[in-house]
Amino acid sequence: MERIFSLTRISSISLLFLVLISCSGSKAFVVTPEPTLEQQTAISKDICMQKYLWVFSGKRPCVYFKAERDNGTGAVTYFLLYEIGTFDVDIPIGVSLKLGDTWYNLKKTNTDYSDTIVVTSALTQEVLPKIGENQNITISYTNRKETINYQLNGSQTASFQSNLSKLIRVIESEPKLNINKR
Repeated sequence: MERIFSLTRISSISLLFLVLISCSGSKAFVVTPEPTLEQQTAISKDICMQKYLWVFSGKRPCVYFKAERDNGTGAVTYFLLYEIGTFDVDIPIGVSLKLGDTWYNLKKTNTDYSDTIVVTSALTQEVLPKIGENQNITISYTNRKETINYQLNGSQTASFQSNLSKLIRVIESEPKLNINKR
């Protein structure tokens, strides 16, 4: 019995040794370089538009900006993100901005349905400078059932404009990523 146990032990050790030798040349675990990074993204602070007891900021709806820079061309695209706090059963149609006396319908590029609904809208090069120039800003959200307008007060307007200008400075000051390929 003892002899069988020792033969079993020797054979299992030699089997393990053979497996290790035979697998060492295998390409099962190959390290591949990471893919090239195609863009850089920056996101601003959010501004929540509803007030709780007319004093404290509410949780939702909130708006914030996002910038994406293509690492290859250097082109920057800006977005306004409108985040809805409660689950909206009606399909979101889009977001508009009233800057001064002029309404701008923003092109909806994405709707994210996760914990909250986030409607992403592209900001054109025409709209970007006008956000900083106007003191009268209204954000309008439309779904299939209704349109809700939020007139930003003075401090919200200043934060809205400041968030955009900081985001532009941040994304423009980031150096282009250098990708080293092996």
